[in-house]
Amino acid sequence: MSASELLKKYIWLFETINNNAPISLKDLIKRFKAHFNGSEELSRETFFRHKRAIEELFGIEIEYIRSKGGYVVANKDDVNEKSMQQWILQTFSVSTMLSENQDLKKRILLEHIPSGQQHLQPIMKAMRGNKVLKVKYNSFRRGSAIEMNIEPWCIKYFEQRWYLFGKEYGKPMPKDSKDNLYFLALDRVEDLDETELKFSMPKKFDAEEFLKDYYGVMLEDENFDVQPIAILVDAAQCPYLRTVPLHHSQYEAYKNEHYSIFEYKLCPTFDFRQKLFSLSDSIEVLAPKKLADMMRKDAEEMVRAYKYTEEQGSEYKFKEEQK
Repeated sequence: MSASELLKKYIWLFETINNNAPISLKDLIKRFKAHFNGSEELSRETFFRHKRAIEELFGIEIEYIRSKGGYVVANKDDVNEKSMQQWILQTFSVSTMLSENQDLKKRILLEHIPSGQQHLQPIMKAMRGNKVLKVKYNSFRRGSAIEMNIEPWCIKYFEQRWYLFGKEYGKPMPKDSKDNLYFLALDRVEDLDETELKFSMPKKFDAEEFLKDYYGVMLEDENFDVQPIAILVDAAQCPYLRTVPLHHSQYEAYKNEHYSIFEYKLCPTFDFRQKLFSLSDSIEVLAPKKLADMMRKDAEEMVRAYKYTEEQGSEYKFKEEQK
């Protein structure tokens, strides 16, 4: 049996138990046969083999609760809190679902992820061995490629891009500063090679804790430090923020039928301000005043950017071949 076929069975088994707990082995065997069109029987031995594999792969503990008369996911709360395990599980679940519905492929639309995934394996290999990476990187701002020696500290997926986060090898990292630390978008990496240089990870480094005060992949802003932020959000937009928070620190401090006030604690870097701008017709920054003033100024600049159509007094004329 191929690895992909096994994974399908692991995912099915987990989801069936998770959604129908407590569930007996007899019921699982019956559902298994129906789902896989009778092509394979789920024996008792196979069930326990799959159960062990699910625990090893995903850290999911499936246990029989005698008082309930069936199997349950014993550590459901722990799995939900472990973001990497949850992400892996969700990814496999969606992948399995898509592969089982190939006849609908023209009716299932996915977002494009820029290239760069081919670098993930060598990056993780270097991370495991604490080896420095020699990276040829073409930044949009520079306009030409540069070579850097990077200590690979962690990787992050953010807004449809994979990023490598690390420190430039041989450069100091001043206290209370993010100097010489970089987020490199993998789709802009032209070349990447593991070197023989070794580095030492910062003691007790925790990527989530280290980056907790930032929205995305920008680590500093000359205008702001980490601070409390309050935004007023139109009632129609509130459900979206409640289900997909802008930041883990999000807290709904006030609510009425017309609006809510959400509070955050982070550094309002450029990428965070851009996100606020994408919601600009339904939000207003209340504090800090400096951030509110900056958002207001940027909004005024946006209005001025539309002066061309106002001055021309007519719509832009497309060339015939562009129609």
